[in-house]
Formats: sequence, C-alpha cells, structure tokens
Amino acid sequence: MVNHVATSPYDKLPIGVYTCDEEGYVTSCNESVIALWGRRPEPGAEKWSGAWKIFDEDHRLLSPDEYPVAIVVREKKIIPNAGYIIEQPDGKKRDVLISCIPTFDDFGQFTGTINTLLDITEQKASEARQSMMASIIESSDDAIIGRTLDSIITSWNHTAEILFGYSEAEALGRHINLIIPPDKLEEEKLIISKISRGEKIEHFETYRINRDGRQIPISLTVSPIKDAKGAIIGASKIARDITRQKMAEDLIRNYASSLAAEVAERTESLSKTIEALELARTELDEALTNEKQLGQLKSRFVSMASHEFRTPLSAIKLSSSLVEKYAGTYDTANVNKHVGKIKNAVSNLTNILNDFLSLEKLEAGKIETDMAGFDLVKFAEEVRDEMQLVARAGQQIVYQHTGETGFAVLDRNLLHNCIINLLSNAIKYSPEGSMIELDTEVTESQYFITVRDHGIGIPKDEQKHLFEAFFRANNTGTIEGTGLGLNIVSRYTTLMSGQITFESKTGKGTHFTLAFPASP
Repeated sequence: MVNHVATSPYDKLPIGVYTCDEEGYVTSCNESVIALWGRRPEPGAEKWSGAWKIFDEDHRLLSPDEYPVAIVVREKKIIPNAGYIIEQPDGKKRDVLISCIPTFDDFGQFTGTINTLLDITEQKASEARQSMMASIIESSDDAIIGRTLDSIITSWNHTAEILFGYSEAEALGRHINLIIPPDKLEEEKLIISKISRGEKIEHFETYRINRDGRQIPISLTVSPIKDAKGAIIGASKIARDITRQKMAEDLIRNYASSLAAEVAERTESLSKTIEALELARTELDEALTNEKQLGQLKSRFVSMASHEFRTPLSAIKLSSSLVEKYAGTYDTANVNKHVGKIKNAVSNLTNILNDFLSLEKLEAGKIETDMAGFDLVKFAEEVRDEMQLVARAGQQIVYQHTGETGFAVLDRNLLHNCIINLLSNAIKYSPEGSMIELDTEVTESQYFITVRDHGIGIPKDEQKHLFEAFFRANNTGTIEGTGLGLNIVSRYTTLMSGQITFESKTGKGTHFTLAFPASP
C-alpha cells in the first residue's frame, strides 16, 4: 500500500484520469479528475475513488464494494463507459462515464487499474431538454413544423398531421408550399426574408390549406433555427388553428352590429319620448306660469279697481251732493269748485278705462302702427303744454330739443300715449314746486325721448317688475294709478321697434328714455 497520491502523467488531458494499485488505493490523479471530484484525495487514505459519493444512473447510492474500481480489482475485468453520478462535497452532482481497465506486469501479475472519467453532465442535460422538447412538440395542441431556408419540411408533429391531413412520412422532405394557398405564396417569401435576417414573426394571422383543399385560418409564429455556431439554418413554425376564434369573432361582430342597431333604435325611440316629455313639461310650465300670472293679474286688478274706481266715485258722489247744496244758496264759488272736482274724478275714471281698453287691444293684437313723418319738436311742445295744465302746484315742465332737424317717422298716437303716461307719472310722483324735464333728440340713426323727474324714485329691489301689468311700487302710497301705464308704454315702444330704458334712485327721482331707429 502506498501512502501518497502522486502527480498524474495525464495532467494535460481534458478528461479525468487516475490510477489505483492492486488493493484499490489511489496512486495518481490529474487535475481534470480532481475538478470532477471537487476535492483532492488524502494521501494513503483514499480507496477506489476520490469522489465524495457515487450513485448509479437510477440515483441509488453505491456502497464502496460496488464502486467500479472495486469490481475490477475483484474480478480483473474491464468496465467500459459505465454511466454513474458522482457527488462533490458541496452537494453538486455530475454525470460521468467511467472506464476502468486492469493492469498486469510482464509476468501476468495484477498490478492495479487505470481509470477515466468523462463529464457528460451538459450532454445529459441537453438530451433531457431535447427529450422534453420532443415530448412537448409531439403533444402540443399547435401544429409545429421545422423547415430549411429552402422551404423543405424537416419536422412535422402529430397536430400538424391532424390539422393539414398529411402524415409525417408524407410531409417530410416536401416543399412547404404543400400547405400554402396560391394567393399566399408571396407572403411566404416575405416570411423567409425576415427569418434570414434573424427576425421573429409572432401571431401573424393568415390562411393555410389542408389536404382536402379547405382553407384554415391560423395564427402563425415563426422563429429562426440556428446551428451550434449561431448560423441560421432553418425556421420553426407554430401554426395555431383559430377557426373557432374566427367564428366567435364573427358571432360577436354580428351580435355587436345587431345590438348597436337595437341600441340606436331604442335610443332614437327614447330620444323622441324625452323630446315629447320635454315638450309636454315646457307646455305645462308655460300653462302654469300663465295661470299664475293670470291669477296675479286678476288679484292686482281687483285690488286696483276696488281702490281706483272707489276714490273718484266717492268724490263724484260727495261733490254732487255739495253742488246740490250750494246751488240752492247760489254759492257760485263752491259750486264751481265741486264741479271741477267732479270733472277731475270723471277724467280719472276715463284715464283708467282708457288704460284698460289699451291693454285689452294689446292683448288681442288689435293695435296696428301707423308710421308717418311729423315735426317732433312741435309735437313735443304741444304735449308739454297739454300736461302743464294738469301739473301740480308749482311744477314746471321744461322741454329741450337736440339735433339739426326735428323731423321723425313714428306713430303719433302711440308716441303721444307714451309721453303722456311718462309725464303723468312724473307729475304724480314728484313734489309740488319741482321741475320735470322733457327732452327730444334726433340723430342720423335714432330718435330719443327722455322724461326726467326728481320725485320719490323706484325701490331697487322692485325695479325688475316695473313693466309688469298692474304693478305698483310699495312706496306709491295713496297716489292714484292703475299700474298699467308703463306696461302699455313698453309695449307701444316695442311695436314701433324701439326700446325703453330707465334709471332710478329712491328719493332722487327717475328718468325714462325711449329710443327708436331713425327711418332712412
């Protein structure tokens, strides 16, 4: 027995080589076998092998007397390329082919063994991968076809047989055009061009043809096949039958189209229903608004009529009695005084009735304009003089005109009513001794009539109701009025294509402006 492990003369060999003496002790080993064992044998203590553990190909742990060298020492026979698994101290395992040869001296005496270890771990892994890949390819639900760059079929799995109707034997060695429709041949040239450049084609939807001539919709994935040096030598095609998918897409498309049509029809029907409901709602809102406004107008009319008619009638009744009394005593002064009151009361009633009559005509659409040319300055002076007679004590109506001409084209009667109403309000709502201004202006494009007073004004929060029928501001108190004048003025102004504006401050007075487009 030796007590050391000598350096092996086989150190430069790429395979593991070690020797054992006639008792099985390791006498030499090269660096390649040390790398496989993952350790260096301990001198004088290593027998049979330097491996940490040895397993057979079924991964069964061997006992030392089952080691290849032990068998050769015992039986003096050669063990050529036997497959084993060795485990290194760190737990890593390597697949190896072990060959053991007995050695003899010149006298035929057994002297030991020469042993080699060839690492086939990567080869075994590759074989396992190839076996697994072959199994996957064969059992795949997709047709997997291998072909050369010259389009010759080199592999053909079971699904390809089912999908295209050709057996593996029938397909191998044939041109790939076997399954390509004539109108798709140019497409195949494009695919080969891309594969030759190393590009991959994924999920390309096209058609292929089976043995019976039926075109089959497929999703095609094509990858280049390379040799050990990386050169592209062919292509691998994966063809997935998407017939059901296409049918489902068609069903979905048809259903979506049908659903879209139904939705459009129902949407149109719903839109019409909504429009009808909206129209009904609008009409109902208008009816309710009109009814509400009518109710308010009726309420205002009753309130106004009961007050406005009662006051002059009371005056007429009282003054008539007094006239009768004073007439008997020949008191001419008092008779004249009360006759005057009767006249004023009758005049008030006449104005009220005229307002009602004007409103009724406006509501019935019976007012028609009679536009004609006239001298606006002379017209305004006459209205001023007319209203000065009924002005309160000390009130002065001042008139002023601006413009190179006083000619205007308007409806004299409607304009007369408008100015009378505005001046009448200015007189009623202004204190005695105050000044009331009436201004007219004629420009190339417009006529302006302005009435300005310095009276009680209109409360700001009530100004929005100013042109409503029967509206009277809260600060008018006992001052007579129907609440119709400004409504009539506004509507007459509109009939003459004009506009009415105003400014007012409580206690400071009000001024109204009528603006009309000048006739060419």
